[in-house]
Amino acid sequence: MFNRFHLLLVAILIFDLAFISISVAEIQAPHYLLFKPKGSVQLSRDGQNWVSISRNKFLFNKDQVQTGKNSSCMLLDQKNGTIQSLSERSNILISKHGIEKKYGLLNPSGSVKNLLGNMSKKYFKALRYSVVRRSVSKSPSFELKTAKKITISSKYPDLVWQNLGPEYSYRLFIDSKQFDIAPDNNKPTIRFQVPAIKSGKHKYFVKVFKDGTPIYEPPKKKKLFFLSEQEQAELLSQKKAIEEIDPENGFLLGNFLEEKGLIVAAMDCYRHFFEKNPDENQMRPFLIKVYNDLRLKHLKKAEINRYNAIQ
Repeated sequence: MFNRFHLLLVAILIFDLAFISISVAEIQAPHYLLFKPKGSVQLSRDGQNWVSISRNKFLFNKDQVQTGKNSSCMLLDQKNGTIQSLSERSNILISKHGIEKKYGLLNPSGSVKNLLGNMSKKYFKALRYSVVRRSVSKSPSFELKTAKKITISSKYPDLVWQNLGPEYSYRLFIDSKQFDIAPDNNKPTIRFQVPAIKSGKHKYFVKVFKDGTPIYEPPKKKKLFFLSEQEQAELLSQKKAIEEIDPENGFLLGNFLEEKGLIVAAMDCYRHFFEKNPDENQMRPFLIKVYNDLRLKHLKKAEINRYNAIQ
Protein backbone atom coordinates (compact mmCIF):
# COMPACT_ATOMS: atom_id res chain seq x y z
CA MET A 1 0.00 0.00 0.00
CA PHE A 2 1.32 3.42 -0.93
CA ASN A 3 2.02 5.85 1.90
CA ARG A 4 2.25 9.62 1.51
CA PHE A 5 5.95 9.50 0.67
CA HIS A 6 5.37 7.05 -2.19
CA LEU A 7 2.51 9.18 -3.54
CA LEU A 8 4.72 12.28 -3.38
CA LEU A 9 7.51 10.43 -5.18
CA VAL A 10 5.19 9.27 -7.97
CA ALA A 11 3.75 12.77 -8.39
CA ILE A 12 7.20 14.34 -8.67
CA LEU A 13 8.39 11.71 -11.15
CA ILE A 14 5.31 12.28 -13.34
CA PHE A 15 5.85 16.03 -13.22
CA ASP A 16 9.54 15.66 -14.09
CA LEU A 17 8.83 13.36 -17.05
CA ALA A 18 6.23 15.78 -18.36
CA PHE A 19 8.62 18.71 -17.88
CA ILE A 20 11.46 16.90 -19.66
CA SER A 21 9.18 15.92 -22.58
CA ILE A 22 7.93 19.49 -22.99
CA SER A 23 11.42 20.96 -22.67
CA VAL A 24 12.92 18.63 -25.27
CA ALA A 25 9.96 19.05 -27.62
CA GLU A 26 10.51 22.81 -27.63
CA ILE A 27 14.14 22.44 -28.70
CA GLN A 28 15.10 21.92 -32.32
CA ALA A 29 17.39 19.16 -33.38
CA PRO A 30 20.44 20.33 -35.33
CA HIS A 31 20.25 19.62 -39.05
CA TYR A 32 23.94 20.01 -39.88
CA LEU A 33 27.32 20.28 -38.24
CA LEU A 34 29.56 22.94 -39.71
CA PHE A 35 33.23 22.00 -39.33
CA LYS A 36 36.67 22.87 -40.69
CA PRO A 37 35.87 26.57 -41.25
CA LYS A 38 38.68 28.33 -43.11
CA GLY A 39 39.03 32.05 -43.66
CA SER A 40 35.96 34.24 -43.34
CA VAL A 41 32.98 32.03 -42.47
CA GLN A 42 29.95 33.69 -40.89
CA LEU A 43 26.71 32.47 -39.32
CA SER A 44 23.39 34.26 -38.90
CA ARG A 45 20.44 33.00 -36.88
CA ASP A 46 18.07 35.71 -38.16
CA GLY A 47 19.45 36.69 -41.57
CA GLN A 48 20.57 40.11 -40.32
CA ASN A 49 23.19 39.73 -37.60
CA TRP A 50 26.32 37.84 -38.59
CA VAL A 51 29.05 36.33 -36.40
CA SER A 52 32.36 34.86 -37.49
CA ILE A 53 32.91 31.11 -37.01
CA SER A 54 36.29 29.56 -36.26
CA ARG A 55 35.14 26.27 -34.67
CA ASN A 56 32.57 23.51 -35.11
CA LYS A 57 28.99 24.74 -34.94
CA PHE A 58 25.61 22.99 -35.04
CA LEU A 59 23.25 24.47 -37.64
CA PHE A 60 19.49 24.62 -37.10
CA ASN A 61 16.43 25.41 -39.19
CA LYS A 62 16.57 28.95 -40.70
CA ASP A 63 20.31 29.40 -39.98
CA GLN A 64 22.33 31.03 -42.76
CA VAL A 65 26.01 30.60 -43.57
CA GLN A 66 28.17 32.68 -45.87
CA THR A 67 31.81 32.49 -46.90
CA GLY A 68 34.15 35.22 -48.04
CA LYS A 69 37.02 35.27 -50.51
CA ASN A 70 39.41 32.30 -50.19
CA SER A 71 37.15 30.84 -47.50
CA SER A 72 35.28 27.56 -47.09
CA CYS A 73 33.72 25.11 -44.65
CA MET A 74 32.35 21.57 -44.49
CA LEU A 75 28.76 20.59 -43.68
CA LEU A 76 27.83 17.23 -42.14
CA ASP A 77 24.21 16.12 -42.49
CA GLN A 78 23.14 14.93 -39.04
CA LYS A 79 20.65 12.36 -40.36
CA ASN A 80 22.43 10.57 -43.18
CA GLY A 81 26.11 11.33 -42.54
CA THR A 82 26.78 12.88 -45.96
CA ILE A 83 29.30 15.71 -46.21
CA GLN A 84 29.20 18.75 -48.48
CA SER A 85 31.82 21.46 -49.00
CA LEU A 86 30.83 25.11 -49.21
CA SER A 87 33.23 27.09 -51.40
CA GLU A 88 34.28 30.73 -51.23
CA ARG A 89 31.82 33.57 -51.76
CA SER A 90 28.81 31.35 -51.13
CA ASN A 91 25.62 31.72 -49.13
CA ILE A 92 23.21 29.01 -47.94
CA LEU A 93 20.05 28.70 -45.85
CA ILE A 94 19.39 25.68 -43.62
CA SER A 95 15.82 24.38 -43.85
CA LYS A 96 13.91 21.35 -42.60
CA HIS A 97 14.30 19.84 -46.07
CA GLY A 98 18.05 20.37 -46.42
CA ILE A 99 20.30 23.15 -47.70
CA GLU A 100 18.96 25.93 -49.91
CA LYS A 101 21.78 27.49 -51.87
CA LYS A 102 21.37 31.21 -52.45
CA TYR A 103 24.58 31.62 -54.45
CA GLY A 104 28.05 30.13 -54.78
CA LEU A 105 29.23 26.50 -54.88
CA LEU A 106 28.11 23.57 -52.74
CA ASN A 107 29.60 20.19 -53.63
CA PRO A 108 29.36 16.60 -52.30
CA SER A 109 32.44 15.63 -50.31
CA GLY A 110 32.03 12.09 -49.00
CA SER A 111 30.12 10.39 -46.21
CA VAL A 112 30.64 9.11 -42.66
CA LYS A 113 27.23 7.44 -42.42
CA ASN A 114 28.45 4.17 -40.96
CA LEU A 115 30.92 5.80 -38.57
CA LEU A 116 28.88 8.35 -36.63
CA GLY A 117 25.30 7.11 -36.76
CA ASN A 118 22.37 9.53 -36.67
CA MET A 119 23.83 12.47 -34.74
CA SER A 120 20.51 14.30 -34.73
CA LYS A 121 18.88 11.47 -32.77
CA LYS A 122 21.91 11.25 -30.49
CA TYR A 123 21.71 14.99 -29.86
CA PHE A 124 18.11 14.69 -28.63
CA LYS A 125 19.00 11.67 -26.50
CA ALA A 126 21.95 13.51 -24.97
CA LEU A 127 19.80 16.58 -24.39
CA ARG A 128 17.57 14.67 -21.98
CA TYR A 129 20.48 14.34 -19.56
CA SER A 130 21.03 18.11 -19.42
CA VAL A 131 17.79 18.77 -17.51
CA VAL A 132 18.12 19.57 -13.82
CA ARG A 133 15.86 17.03 -12.14
CA ARG A 134 14.19 17.39 -8.77
CA SER A 135 15.43 15.05 -6.09
CA VAL A 136 13.39 13.39 -3.38
CA SER A 137 15.11 13.10 -0.02
CA LYS A 138 15.60 9.54 1.13
CA SER A 139 17.78 7.70 3.54
CA PRO A 140 21.40 7.83 2.38
CA SER A 141 22.89 4.62 1.04
CA PHE A 142 26.51 3.86 0.31
CA GLU A 143 27.16 2.64 -3.22
CA LEU A 144 29.56 2.85 -6.11
CA LYS A 145 28.05 2.84 -9.57
CA THR A 146 30.04 1.96 -12.70
CA ALA A 147 29.22 1.84 -16.39
CA LYS A 148 26.64 -0.83 -17.18
CA LYS A 149 28.27 -1.60 -20.52
CA ILE A 150 31.69 -0.54 -21.77
CA THR A 151 34.23 -1.41 -24.48
CA ILE A 152 38.00 -1.19 -24.05
CA SER A 153 41.07 -2.33 -25.99
CA SER A 154 44.84 -2.50 -25.70
CA LYS A 155 45.06 1.07 -27.04
CA TYR A 156 42.12 2.33 -24.98
CA PRO A 157 42.39 0.22 -21.80
CA ASP A 158 41.02 2.62 -19.19
CA LEU A 159 38.10 2.13 -16.82
CA VAL A 160 36.92 4.98 -14.61
CA TRP A 161 34.59 5.41 -11.65
CA GLN A 162 33.87 8.02 -9.02
CA ASN A 163 36.46 8.52 -6.28
CA LEU A 164 34.48 8.06 -3.05
CA GLY A 165 37.22 9.57 -0.89
CA PRO A 166 40.84 9.14 0.25
CA GLU A 167 39.84 6.57 2.90
CA TYR A 168 38.58 4.07 0.31
CA SER A 169 40.44 1.56 -1.86
CA TYR A 170 39.04 -0.64 -4.60
CA ARG A 171 39.27 -4.12 -6.08
CA LEU A 172 38.33 -4.56 -9.71
CA PHE A 173 37.03 -7.99 -10.73
CA ILE A 174 37.00 -9.02 -14.40
CA ASP A 175 35.69 -12.58 -14.52
CA SER A 176 38.12 -14.44 -12.22
CA LYS A 177 40.89 -11.80 -12.41
CA GLN A 178 41.38 -9.28 -9.59
CA PHE A 179 43.15 -5.92 -9.55
CA ASP A 180 43.73 -3.85 -6.41
CA ILE A 181 43.57 -0.05 -6.78
CA ALA A 182 44.95 2.21 -4.05
CA PRO A 183 43.16 5.35 -2.82
CA ASP A 184 43.73 8.61 -4.68
CA ASN A 185 43.54 11.83 -2.71
CA ASN A 186 43.79 14.32 -5.53
CA LYS A 187 41.35 13.38 -8.29
CA PRO A 188 37.55 13.18 -8.49
CA THR A 189 37.72 9.90 -10.41
CA ILE A 190 39.63 6.65 -10.16
CA ARG A 191 41.23 5.61 -13.44
CA PHE A 192 42.70 2.16 -14.04
CA GLN A 193 44.40 0.75 -17.12
CA VAL A 194 43.26 -2.82 -17.60
CA PRO A 195 46.09 -5.16 -18.65
CA ALA A 196 45.54 -7.10 -21.85
CA ILE A 197 42.87 -9.73 -21.39
CA LYS A 198 41.17 -12.20 -23.69
CA SER A 199 39.14 -10.51 -26.40
CA GLY A 200 35.39 -10.76 -26.25
CA LYS A 201 32.72 -10.46 -23.57
CA HIS A 202 33.44 -10.28 -19.86
CA LYS A 203 31.68 -9.48 -16.60
CA TYR A 204 33.15 -6.91 -14.22
CA PHE A 205 32.44 -5.14 -10.94
CA VAL A 206 34.27 -3.01 -8.36
CA LYS A 207 34.32 -3.81 -4.64
CA VAL A 208 35.00 -1.00 -2.15
CA PHE A 209 37.24 -1.33 0.90
CA LYS A 210 37.84 0.85 3.97
CA ASP A 211 40.84 0.14 6.20
CA GLY A 212 41.25 -3.19 4.42
CA THR A 213 37.69 -4.28 5.12
CA PRO A 214 35.20 -4.77 2.25
CA ILE A 215 32.19 -2.48 2.76
CA TYR A 216 30.42 -2.53 -0.59
CA GLU A 217 29.87 -4.94 -3.46
CA PRO A 218 27.36 -4.16 -6.24
CA PRO A 219 24.34 -6.48 -6.52
CA LYS A 220 24.89 -7.01 -10.25
CA LYS A 221 27.91 -7.47 -12.47
CA LYS A 222 28.39 -5.18 -15.47
CA LYS A 223 29.29 -5.93 -19.09
CA LEU A 224 32.77 -5.35 -20.51
CA PHE A 225 33.94 -6.05 -24.06
CA PHE A 226 37.64 -6.21 -24.95
CA LEU A 227 38.43 -5.68 -28.64
CA SER A 228 40.57 -8.19 -30.50
CA GLU A 229 43.62 -6.91 -32.35
CA GLN A 230 41.73 -7.24 -35.63
CA GLU A 231 38.75 -5.32 -34.27
CA GLN A 232 41.05 -2.64 -32.92
CA ALA A 233 42.87 -2.36 -36.26
CA GLU A 234 39.52 -1.79 -37.98
CA LEU A 235 38.60 0.79 -35.34
CA LEU A 236 41.88 2.66 -35.83
CA SER A 237 41.38 2.62 -39.60
CA GLN A 238 37.95 4.20 -39.16
CA LYS A 239 39.40 6.64 -36.62
CA LYS A 240 41.92 7.73 -39.23
CA ALA A 241 39.08 8.46 -41.65
CA ILE A 242 37.44 10.68 -39.00
CA GLU A 243 40.71 12.48 -38.32
CA GLU A 244 41.16 13.15 -42.02
CA ILE A 245 37.75 14.83 -42.05
CA ASP A 246 38.36 16.83 -38.86
CA PRO A 247 42.04 16.56 -37.83
CA GLU A 248 42.18 19.21 -35.11
CA ASN A 249 38.81 19.68 -33.44
CA GLY A 250 38.19 16.30 -31.81
CA PHE A 251 34.42 16.49 -31.40
CA LEU A 252 33.66 14.10 -34.27
CA LEU A 253 36.28 11.67 -32.96
CA GLY A 254 34.62 11.69 -29.56
CA ASN A 255 31.27 11.03 -31.19
CA PHE A 256 32.75 8.16 -33.19
CA LEU A 257 34.36 6.53 -30.13
CA GLU A 258 31.12 6.87 -28.18
CA GLU A 259 29.27 5.17 -31.05
CA LYS A 260 31.72 2.26 -30.76
CA GLY A 261 31.22 1.92 -27.00
CA LEU A 262 34.61 3.31 -25.97
CA ILE A 263 33.02 5.85 -23.68
CA VAL A 264 36.13 6.61 -21.60
CA ALA A 265 38.07 7.52 -24.73
CA ALA A 266 35.03 9.50 -25.93
CA MET A 267 34.98 11.39 -22.63
CA ASP A 268 38.64 12.33 -23.10
CA CYS A 269 37.94 13.67 -26.61
CA TYR A 270 34.93 15.69 -25.49
CA ARG A 271 36.87 17.13 -22.55
CA HIS A 272 39.71 18.12 -24.86
CA PHE A 273 37.21 19.76 -27.19
CA PHE A 274 35.66 21.86 -24.41
CA GLU A 275 39.05 22.84 -23.03
CA LYS A 276 39.75 24.42 -26.41
CA ASN A 277 36.17 25.54 -27.07
CA PRO A 278 34.54 26.43 -23.73
CA ASP A 279 31.90 28.61 -25.41
CA GLU A 280 30.48 25.77 -27.56
CA ASN A 281 27.74 25.16 -25.03
CA GLN A 282 25.22 23.67 -27.45
CA MET A 283 27.44 20.59 -27.79
CA ARG A 284 27.87 20.08 -24.04
CA PRO A 285 25.00 17.53 -23.69
CA PHE A 286 27.20 14.96 -25.45
CA LEU A 287 29.73 15.18 -22.59
CA ILE A 288 26.93 15.14 -20.01
CA LYS A 289 25.57 11.92 -21.51
CA VAL A 290 29.00 10.25 -21.40
CA TYR A 291 29.36 11.21 -17.73
CA ASN A 292 25.93 9.67 -17.16
CA ASP A 293 26.89 6.45 -18.96
CA LEU A 294 30.06 6.24 -16.87
CA ARG A 295 28.02 6.91 -13.69
CA LEU A 296 30.22 9.90 -12.81
CA LYS A 297 27.37 11.74 -11.13
CA HIS A 298 29.54 14.46 -9.55
CA LEU A 299 31.04 15.43 -12.93
CA LYS A 300 27.64 15.10 -14.61
CA LYS A 301 26.02 17.47 -12.12
CA ALA A 302 28.78 20.06 -12.50
CA GLU A 303 28.51 19.90 -16.29
CA ILE A 304 24.69 20.21 -16.19
CA ASN A 305 25.02 23.32 -14.03
CA ARG A 306 27.61 24.77 -16.42
CA TYR A 307 25.40 24.00 -19.43
CA ASN A 308 22.28 25.60 -17.95
CA ALA A 309 24.17 28.62 -16.58
CA ILE A 310 25.40 29.53 -20.06
CA GLN A 311 22.00 29.07 -21.75
